[in-house]
Amino acid sequence: MAWTTRDQRRRHRPRLAQADRRALERAGWRTLLDYREDHVRDEHGMLLGVVPTWVAEAERGDDLVSVTAGRPDLVWAGLRRLADQT
Repeated sequence: MAWTTRDQRRRHRPRLAQADRRALERAGWRTLLDYREDHVRDEHGMLLGVVPTWVAEAERGDDLVSVTAGRPDLVWAGLRRLADQT
């Protein structure tokens, strides 16, 4: 049975649009994206919530910029703004 394009699309996850990250890399920046979850607990240790935190970094030569935000698109946009200022 031959694969059709419809079958291939169904088997792969949708691609994330990261135009800011691609622009940074085209400009010569090396990029890194990291994710962590900060747990919020009460005084008895009961979990009250989870705060997602995304950290993006870019380096080019001796320049290093870093941004932290709650969503990946926000960190890439912020990182691109900072990189444009350096």
